[in-house]
Amino acid sequence: MIERKIKHLIREINLAYYGVYLVTVVIAVSIFLMNIGKVDFLQINETSQLGRNISTFYLIYLLAAIPFSLYGFSKRAKKWQEIEKEDLMFGKYKQGARLRIVIIGLALVIGVILVYILNSKSMIFSAGIAAVALYFCKPTYKKITKDLNLK
Repeated sequence: MIERKIKHLIREINLAYYGVYLVTVVIAVSIFLMNIGKVDFLQINETSQLGRNISTFYLIYLLAAIPFSLYGFSKRAKKWQEIEKEDLMFGKYKQGARLRIVIIGLALVIGVILVYILNSKSMIFSAGIAAVALYFCKPTYKKITKDLNLK
């Protein structure tokens, strides 16, 4: 019975997980097609003051969001282990996992957009860092049982 609940939980969290990747790909393809079609869109020189400010703000967000969401989720999961009702425990876990995916996914989406707006190669690496961090948020049976201390 608990295995079925965990598999259902994985499916629900995977919707958010793959949804972030889908949005990222749609945005990247859309901007790429706009580039090919010579559609004018916002371009900011990465060496201008505005470009440096945007890059700095994004990098601060990226470097704060990843440890905050991963470590914060881990700490909260230890508290969720103490919840007696399985449905409530799984509900809290699902909510926390989705929030973690959204926080890191937002960094990925913004990074992909900034690659095109700033025409910056360093933003490609920053978006890549966010993509790798998002990979660590992928729900698996083993992770959920470990996080919630289920046997």
